[in-house]
Amino acid sequence: MKAKTFLHILGWVILGSWLIHFLAFYFIDSERKVYSIEKIIECVVFIVLVVPIYFSGVTLYYKFFDGEG
Repeated sequence: MKAKTFLHILGWVILGSWLIHFLAFYFIDSERKVYSIEKIIECVVFIVLVVPIYFSGVTLYYKFFDGEG
């Protein structure tokens, strides 16, 4: 497996696991003892903003520095 493919798979796995983690706490923890709704929304927004930056960084690296692309 190429490194670029591995990094993309890793990015999708991280994205999915973070979202599942916070959404599971949203549905399971009805008394909001672990995370408040504000914290859950803050985390989901952070994930949605950071993951495209990660994928852009991987793509740009392999486009300009690896010679493939």
